[in-house]
Amino acid sequence: MKHKAQNTRKFRMLHVICYMVFVFYLLIPLSTARAQIAGEGLTISPPLFELNLKEGETSKQTIKITNPTKNLMEVYPVVMNFKASGESGEPAFYPATSEEEKFSLAKWITFNQTKIALTPEQVVEFNYKINVPTDAEPGGHYGVVFFATEPPQLEKDISQVAIASMVGSLILGKTPGEIIEKGVLEEFIAGRFYFKKPIKFTTRIKNTGNIHFKPQGEITIKNWRGKIVDKVAVNSAKGNVLPDSTRKFEESWMPQKWYTIGRFKADLKLAYGESSQNLSGHLVFWLIPWWLIAFLAIVVIAIIFLIIRWWRKRPKKSRMRERKFVLR
Repeated sequence: MKHKAQNTRKFRMLHVICYMVFVFYLLIPLSTARAQIAGEGLTISPPLFELNLKEGETSKQTIKITNPTKNLMEVYPVVMNFKASGESGEPAFYPATSEEEKFSLAKWITFNQTKIALTPEQVVEFNYKINVPTDAEPGGHYGVVFFATEPPQLEKDISQVAIASMVGSLILGKTPGEIIEKGVLEEFIAGRFYFKKPIKFTTRIKNTGNIHFKPQGEITIKNWRGKIVDKVAVNSAKGNVLPDSTRKFEESWMPQKWYTIGRFKADLKLAYGESSQNLSGHLVFWLIPWWLIAFLAIVVIAIIFLIIRWWRKRPKKSRMRERKFVLR
C-alpha cells in the first residue's frame, strides 16, 4: 500500500511539472507576439516644430501621420503644454487649463478633426492652427500635439502612463518683443583623480531668460605643458534649455594613446542664443592609470627586496663596524 501511495504521489508531481512546463512554453510565443505588436505603432513627422509667432496672426501647420501596421487604426488629437522635467531634458506635460503659465501654448492651438481613421499603411496629413493673441507675452511658448488611441477625457488630467502610450509633436514657439537670452553656467565639474578611462565631464546650465536656447561648444584638453591633446564636443545633439530650468550635459573623453598620463587642464567654451553669448569654465584633473600604479608598486617592492638582499650578503665584520659606529 505504501509503495502504491508513493507511486501515486510521484505520478501527481510529474503531472504538475509537465503541466507547468507546457504553460511556460505556451506563454513564451504569446509574450513575444505582444511585444512585436506593441512595437508596430503610429509614427509622425516632424516630431518637433520651432516657430516664430507674431501677435494677432495665425500660423498654419501640418503633421504627417503614418500607420505602419496591417490594421485599421483610430487616433484622437490632444493638445497640452510642456516644460522642463528635471535636468535631463525630458519634457513634463500639463493640460491646457484656464490658469495658464506664462510659457504655455496649448490654448492657442485649434483643429477641426477630433478623430482620425487610418487604414493599413496609410499616410494622412493633420492640419492645425496656432492663433496667437494680440497681447501674447514675448518670449518662448511651448506646447505639444498628441495622438492617442483612446478618446481623451477632458474633465480629467492625463496621467504620465497615458502619455507614454501616445505619440506627439513638440512645438517651440517664439513671439517677438522684449526677448531675454540669459544663461548661467552653474557647474562644470569632473573627478580630481582618474585611475581608468574615460574622463567624465558634467556641465549644468541654467536659463534665467524668457526664451529657449541651444548651448554648443567644446571642452579643450591640455597636458601639463599646455599642449592641446584633444577636444570634446558639448551638446552635439543640439538639446534646448527651456526658460526657468537647468539642464545637465554629460560628456566623456576617451584618450586614444595608452601612455596618456599626468596632469591635465580642461577649458570649457560655449556659445548660446542668437546673439552668440559665451559661457566658459576651467578645471584640472589627474589621470593615473592602475597599470602605472601597479608598475611603480612592483618597482618599489623590487628595490626594497634588492636592498635587503644586498644588506644580508655583506660581510659580518662590515656590519659589526657599522653598528659600533652607530653606538658611539
